[in-house]
Amino acid sequence: MNRSNALICGVVLSVCTSRAVAQHQGSQGGAGRGSSKTSSSDDLHDFKRAVALQASPDQVSQFNQLATSTQAARKATQELLQLSAKAGNPDLSHSADNLPSAVEDVQTDNEKFLRTFTKVQQSELKKITKKLEKANSEMSKESKALGPAASKSDGKQIASVAERLDKALGDFAAAQAALANEMGIPQETTSQ
Repeated sequence: MNRSNALICGVVLSVCTSRAVAQHQGSQGGAGRGSSKTSSSDDLHDFKRAVALQASPDQVSQFNQLATSTQAARKATQELLQLSAKAGNPDLSHSADNLPSAVEDVQTDNEKFLRTFTKVQQSELKKITKKLEKANSEMSKESKALGPAASKSDGKQIASVAERLDKALGDFAAAQAALANEMGIPQETTSQ
């Protein structure tokens, strides 16, 4: 009997051991572990990226100034569009003359804000800042086109330029909102 008991115990022990090893590998070394490890790695990467892009208090202040000047320029553009709808409005040329300085304020505040970026922020936010630069370039172009239209007091031309400027400011504000989101700047500071 000792031999048969030993043989039975050996078989049972062998089967139980192989099942235990399989269960152990399945919980730690199988597909579940790989996806969990990848997920943890991705989460850690996302966290590190968010920390690296997080706006400093100075950047938040600079951004708020930029958002305020952008809102002011958009408001001035909207007012110019409303004035241009009224034929023969004497305030049209005066309003058109003042708008380029509002756009210049936006551009100055934008330069100050972008100069605060760390190297990591410059690198990681390159795609969004390119959109900001493109809208900035378009704002500059339309702002310069406003001068000749205002000097001629050409209401239709002023309205056309103001519409394009308003679109450029809208694109600029959208890029600002995307930057705010990436940098963890509260969205209520970017409301348009």
